[in-house]
Amino acid sequence: MSPEQKQLVEFAIQDLVAEIVKHNGLSPEVAIDRLYHSRFFEHLTNPATGLYREGPDYLYSSFVRAEGQC
Repeated sequence: MSPEQKQLVEFAIQDLVAEIVKHNGLSPEVAIDRLYHSRFFEHLTNPATGLYREGPDYLYSSFVRAEGQC
């Protein structure tokens, strides 16, 4: 993964955690834990999927669909 891709993944993670917090009233720590332990996280951090390029709304809706939670 290139440095640019790593940075975009980090931004995507930050955006997605913010959406999880906003929609579910969770603390950032709980939202991070939920994301990091999800099946979706593997897809988000895999450069082949390109998910890290998507916006927060798309990432959140994809996360909810993939995890069946929130």
